Amino acid sequence: MKFRKTITILVLCIALFSFIATTVGIFSNNGSGEYTYQSVHGQTVEIYGKGIYQYMSKEAAISAIAQDHVSLFLGIPLLIILQHRKVRLLF
Repeated sequence: MKFRKTITILVLCIALFSFIATTVGIFSNNGSGEYTYQSVHGQTVEIYGKGIYQYMSKEAAISAIAQDHVSLFLGIPLLIILQHRKVRLLF
């Protein structure tokens, strides 16, 4: 393959930056913790209050942290494994 070295470097950079982003999302814990907020429409929303997701609703933050786990334990390893195999794209 003509661009094998370039693709390898790009995949490793993507994997490294993804690892940093997901671990920060999972392990960041600064903040005061959960609190309730009343929206401009009068609805009460529970805010997560910790880490990089501190200003998100509790449900959205938990979903984002779950996605970080999936990316860390499934996405990054699959990216690296499939890069080393000669997988042909269908297009």
